[in-house]
Amino acid sequence: MSNKKTQLKKSDIVYHLLKGWRIILLFTVLGLIIGIVVIGAGYIRGEMSKEYRIKSSVVVAALNEKDQFSSNTNFPYKTDVEIARELADDARYIIKSQKNMEMVIENLELRGVAPSTIANNLSVSRYESTEIIELTLTWRSEREGLQIMEEINKSSDTLLLNTMKIGRINVIDEPAASFIVGGNIGITTWIYSALVGLVIGVLFCLIRFIFGATMINSSDMEDVFEMDLLAALPFDPELAHSSVTFPEKDSVIRDDLKSLAHMLINRMDSKNLRKIYITSTSRKEGRTVVVANVALYLSQLGKRTLLIDCDLENPQLGALFADKLEYEQTLNALYRGDSDKIDAVMHVNGCLDLLPVILEKIPENFNDAMLGAMADVMKDYDYVLIDAAPVGIDAEVLRLNDIVDAALFMVRGDFATVDSIKHSVHRLRKSNVKIIGGVFNASSSWKDAFKKTKKYMDNLDKAVSKRQKKEERAKKKEAIKQNNTEDNT
Repeated sequence: MSNKKTQLKKSDIVYHLLKGWRIILLFTVLGLIIGIVVIGAGYIRGEMSKEYRIKSSVVVAALNEKDQFSSNTNFPYKTDVEIARELADDARYIIKSQKNMEMVIENLELRGVAPSTIANNLSVSRYESTEIIELTLTWRSEREGLQIMEEINKSSDTLLLNTMKIGRINVIDEPAASFIVGGNIGITTWIYSALVGLVIGVLFCLIRFIFGATMINSSDMEDVFEMDLLAALPFDPELAHSSVTFPEKDSVIRDDLKSLAHMLINRMDSKNLRKIYITSTSRKEGRTVVVANVALYLSQLGKRTLLIDCDLENPQLGALFADKLEYEQTLNALYRGDSDKIDAVMHVNGCLDLLPVILEKIPENFNDAMLGAMADVMKDYDYVLIDAAPVGIDAEVLRLNDIVDAALFMVRGDFATVDSIKHSVHRLRKSNVKIIGGVFNASSSWKDAFKKTKKYMDNLDKAVSKRQKKEERAKKKEAIKQNNTEDNT
């Protein structure tokens, strides 16, 4: 078996993210709910702690200790304004300096307050590169916060002048306090928590994709498993749920099934093969419906074809052709000797016969009598197609190797994991059965989701339009009937 690994493609990742949109949405909503809870808790915390925001604004002026400008006048010149703007950044540093915070604590005689506590809760910024400075202090007490802000303005003025020998800080807006709902917690918490939920959802989908990757590219059958791809069948919901009849002419799968039938004939004839069984990794991968339709196409080509149901634990083939199965027309009756091969085989059409099996309370395993009975029936047909149980679930399927020429392996897109498919293929190859090829069923990609949605909406529109027309016709008939009644009266 090839040691190649499935390559991670961008389309695969996008497909699995779209596939997991419900999980991503769930985590995003959970994140948003957590954010709302945090906001509520913050509101309660704000009510209890009485956290306030104290704001003030000051201006730096190029004044000396005599309150005169650098030109020794009482009115500033242009150079005084320029000096003040150059002093603004120095003033910002001095306002939040350790020395200034210590002066504030000492002057107010604050107990249990560290200089770093005030500095960390104090925001100092210049207003549009001017000499104006805006201050914001977040504090637990309104009264104490206002006192601290007033003292910051006073001590900063003194410290700036003593340090620079020029420059004064004058108050523009006196300190004013406003209550903070929930403290510093704002609506951004909602956004952040929702984004965290979104990221967690995406990561969850990616981890699930990496450790439980499914096959969504038909090319992987050849690239990874070194198996000839005979057909990549598109998804057809009507075929998946219908009885076995030829798909309609506009069906997306009709031509693909025809192509698969012809490729099987060519492949079997070229290798002198007549009897094959079709298996898969797990159930619900479409083996039964596909093999039945392929058998119908073969019979239409005039090939004498026999269908055998060998999924002893979950027989489905007979129900596709008959509403009710009689015990005498089953593989069960044939291998027990209750019916001969003429009576046991069910005739479907001119060239197609069916040997179904019925589910028993204790399903039989393949035994020599059963295999011998099937081998005897197979002699009279050009082609024999056997619907076998999934080899990934039941290794007993490999007993069929004694009476068949080859196996056909089916994979349903985005269903079984790649590891389980590898295990199934390895089991087949280890049994030395010839694998005639593979069929990729319900081929899909992330782009197909949009096509399927469009097709569904188009069909819905047609159904609504048809119903509306029917109602209009009914109304017209009722109106004509009423007019005729009135005329007769």
